[in-house]
Amino acid sequence: MRRLPLLLSVATMIAMAAPAHADTDGTDQSFLRALQQAGLTYQDPDRAVSAGKQVCDLVGGGMTGVDIVRNLQQYNPGFAGDGAARFTAIAAEAYCPNVLARMRQDAALAALGR
Repeated sequence: MRRLPLLLSVATMIAMAAPAHADTDGTDQSFLRALQQAGLTYQDPDRAVSAGKQVCDLVGGGMTGVDIVRNLQQYNPGFAGDGAARFTAIAAEAYCPNVLARMRQDAALAALGR
């Protein structure tokens, strides 16, 4: 039961993410292009960037990739099918590739029921 308040707070943090401003090295633009190429749409690019960066903050804070994906699915009905997983992976690849291996390991363990 303790997990529910945590997940609710994650949804709130992502939904209320402050708009980001484009970076100078093009990472944000690459992230947005990757979302479009994956068929993921967004209404506000600044909020999409903020949510993408928030994924890394959440993983850094101890939340598993699987929990982030489940949270995105639950609180963002626009993520059909595997959209939340694709968004999470694209965000990690763009903003924190060092945690991508950890997220993949979490997903593999979840698939095994561990």
